[in-house]
Amino acid sequence: MTEAAAPTGLPARPLAGITVVEVGVWHAGPGAGAILGDLGAEVIKVESLEGDPERGEGGTLTLKSQAIDTPGWSLMFELSNRNKRGIALDLTSDRGRQVLHRLVERADVFLTNLRPGAKRKLGIDYESLATVNPGLVHVNVSGFGSEGPLAQEGAFDTLGQALAGMFYVTGHEVPQPLPVVVVDQLTAQTAAQAAITALLARERSGGEGQDVHVSLYGSGALLWSAQLLWQAALDTTPIVTYDRIQKTPLLSVYRCKDDHWVVGTNPGRALWPTFAEAIGAPALGETPWDVDDRASQEALYAAIDPLMLERTAAEWVAYLRSKGLLFAPVQDFEQVLADEQARANGYVVEVDHPRLGTIPLPGSPFAFGKQLTSQWTPAPEHGGHTDEILRTLGYDGDDIAALREHRVVV
Repeated sequence: MTEAAAPTGLPARPLAGITVVEVGVWHAGPGAGAILGDLGAEVIKVESLEGDPERGEGGTLTLKSQAIDTPGWSLMFELSNRNKRGIALDLTSDRGRQVLHRLVERADVFLTNLRPGAKRKLGIDYESLATVNPGLVHVNVSGFGSEGPLAQEGAFDTLGQALAGMFYVTGHEVPQPLPVVVVDQLTAQTAAQAAITALLARERSGGEGQDVHVSLYGSGALLWSAQLLWQAALDTTPIVTYDRIQKTPLLSVYRCKDDHWVVGTNPGRALWPTFAEAIGAPALGETPWDVDDRASQEALYAAIDPLMLERTAAEWVAYLRSKGLLFAPVQDFEQVLADEQARANGYVVEVDHPRLGTIPLPGSPFAFGKQLTSQWTPAPEHGGHTDEILRTLGYDGDDIAALREHRVVV
């Protein structure tokens, strides 16, 4: 990807100079490392000699990608581990832990989503690593939080959705999960936010590190903050299913001439006459609506829907916006990747990827006035930077050969 240079006197990216060491698997933890890498941190992924299971199993989860996956690499692994260097290291051995400690001595952040028992067994829990580097920000990603009866349990996206109430927003009679990677990705975002916040706290405290915890459950609950507040305050379950007949005409979706859809977000009734006139039915503007009267609502939509079929989605959006009405196209994922607005803001970036070719990929939601974001360097091969990383830690060729001979590294 080609980028403009950062202004003179500033690091190219906001987190340039920050080093992150990651011992994590699947997406919720490693996804946070990828985000920190987006912002310029040096992220070193420490894998076992067997490798992150997402390398081989990522394409069997919600997003099927077996058609493009190759041995040792999956599309989901690429998403979770962009912007990193990789070392394959046996943390069950004394020599392996010695290598890790050298990494941690130089690190600002340690990121892991292993279970508490596994962390203690490998000596990567906060108490162990704080003796190596007291200024370390130790970020833990778990399924359900560091306290409570589920603190020792593992989880995936679906279980986080289940506990956070998401199964009841799909509009189906039988509760079911959203068929997308939502809680894992949100948890990656909250973990990255927690790491950056803890780095700021460390700076203000004069260099004191600490352990930080985020979870799938907590991140899922955060996503549904409004619904949880309504439930608590009103003691009634908020409506989370969508029935356009129960929506006002200014807050509804409409099929257009090209078979695409548009959606309006215009609260209140003030713009109702404007909308009615814009679609060519000014008399409707004098007709009040009642979302609780289904028969009248159905009659109202029966009058509006044929009129909305007279223009394409793009034509309607441009025209209705010109009348002061807030409408937008309802885009599918292919349209998002091609969207001019997304590309202008770096939400989608064109990347020359060694495996995927020149391809539009998700960018960064952040925009800094004087620094760059939205980098995407390919996920590392298993142990792909092992020698390079060991040399930066002071190991010479003979040392590296000995570590490889004893299966401490691959």
